Amino acid sequence: MKPVSFICIFFATSLIHGRLANIQDTLTLHPISWETPSPEGWNAQYVKEIDFPKNEGTWAKIMMVHTLKCDPNTKGDKYPCGEWDYIWNTLIEVPTQDSSEIFSIGSFVTPYGKGVDLGGEKGWEWTYDLSDYAPILNGSCKISVGNNQELLDLKFLFIKGTPTREVLQVDNIYPYGKYKYSDLSEDLVLKKKPIQLLSEASGYKLKAVISGHGHEGPRNCCEWDSKTHTYFLSNWEIFRWNVWKDCGNNPIYPQGGTWPFDRAGWCPGTKVDEYNFELTPFVKPGDLIEIDYAIEPYSDNGEKEGFYYMTHQIFSYGKPNFKNDVEIIDIISPTDKQKYTRLNPNLMNPKILIRNNGQYDLKSVDIYYGLKSRKKTVFKWIGDLQFLEEKMITLPTPRWNGLKKSNNFVVILKNPNNTTDENFINNTLSSVIPEPDIFPKKFILRFFTNNINRAHENSFTISNKYGHVIYAEEILSDSTEYIFTMELKSGDYEFLLKDKMEDGISKHWWNRGSAPEKIGINGTAQFLSIPGDTLKNFFPDFGQEIRYNFRVGPLP
Repeated sequence: MKPVSFICIFFATSLIHGRLANIQDTLTLHPISWETPSPEGWNAQYVKEIDFPKNEGTWAKIMMVHTLKCDPNTKGDKYPCGEWDYIWNTLIEVPTQDSSEIFSIGSFVTPYGKGVDLGGEKGWEWTYDLSDYAPILNGSCKISVGNNQELLDLKFLFIKGTPTREVLQVDNIYPYGKYKYSDLSEDLVLKKKPIQLLSEASGYKLKAVISGHGHEGPRNCCEWDSKTHTYFLSNWEIFRWNVWKDCGNNPIYPQGGTWPFDRAGWCPGTKVDEYNFELTPFVKPGDLIEIDYAIEPYSDNGEKEGFYYMTHQIFSYGKPNFKNDVEIIDIISPTDKQKYTRLNPNLMNPKILIRNNGQYDLKSVDIYYGLKSRKKTVFKWIGDLQFLEEKMITLPTPRWNGLKKSNNFVVILKNPNNTTDENFINNTLSSVIPEPDIFPKKFILRFFTNNINRAHENSFTISNKYGHVIYAEEILSDSTEYIFTMELKSGDYEFLLKDKMEDGISKHWWNRGSAPEKIGINGTAQFLSIPGDTLKNFFPDFGQEIRYNFRVGPLP
């Protein structure tokens, strides 16, 4: 393991959310790198002893950054990345007085890796906010993570500062495991559990991480079937939710396999969804409570043989440390971050994600944004965000004059609730603006539809920066070539190509064994110059939609 070191970097880390103006001390641990030998043995994990910082003060955030890349040195199969999608967990074994306890701190499913690019040499990065696990990321622990299908680079970032609220304790309600659907439904496992709440705590949260797998019954349970899940508190239902995830806009595409289709809590190449529920309004400190988990009853059609991976945890907190504190969590556009490649490059309306970290409801905030070295546009957001609620905000298009010289975009949050922010270090964030493609004023959209009655699934629009539709088409015929000649004024535009079934315009090659008549052909979508030179080609295997922004005329 590489040695632990203190470094000064931008708060919340330039690796994760961009660059922030206020410099903070960050402790970085780098236990696994590209040079770490890939584990051997089928689906084997990396296993490392890690000395996490022990009793070194409070952390504003703790982040885990894992980066995967395809490499022939992996031991899983003959491909640089794993041919199939594989689930794995980041498991921490924490010593106790007479034994140890295992906590799952992050679940992930690898992409269909046969032929996938996965970010080339730099790999593809995913981040996890592990701030809630501060009590157990303390001292020496053993970690199991990843597999032998892709090379892994793993970092932990401990960012010094005052947290939103101190995490006093984390407990497993039901430890991570694999559970048969019928056993869950018949309450043979994960039975009602008594929990003594920490008396010195002021707040509590339940967290569930659940992914469905298997292809049982007519609905292919439990990978392809949405089921309801429920928490009961002393026999009273308090939370009910569905475990289901939209995969059609997965940023990692094209992949092999049926990657665009929705699944039970996961997609190939994504983190497994996490479900967080604030328990505080329902309990009092020191209460002896009973928590029970239940799942939708199975149908007697064979689906009971499906299964789930899951863990359930409870967190105990101190009081909120700030009354007025708004945080900019992320810049969604414009940015060069991998997770937002579907929405970028983009010089249209910037999109940001904010969170209220203050005890008081957030009613307003002033948002300053624009090019780093230029005068900022100011937008006053009015709304109502309760403690820890998040909001994605679409901002009016700012002035881009000077973009040709500087591609740094900055967002600054000021005056939450028309008062001073008590925690200013999380108010500023910047991103790198990727340059859009430059088109001539006159060009061609060539569209060739696929077949087997799938052309009617497709439609497209071209809109300007005000959202006004300039061109549109939604009535298309199978196996037909369409040539649309377009002429636009200077400015920024968005091409939106939709597919109602979220399977792009690619052939269904996975039917080659069972139903070859359903394979069909690949469609084509591309922009051409008037002489016929290619301006932009699109992958037919794009899933739900293509959202492509371009510019006519030079950069400002």
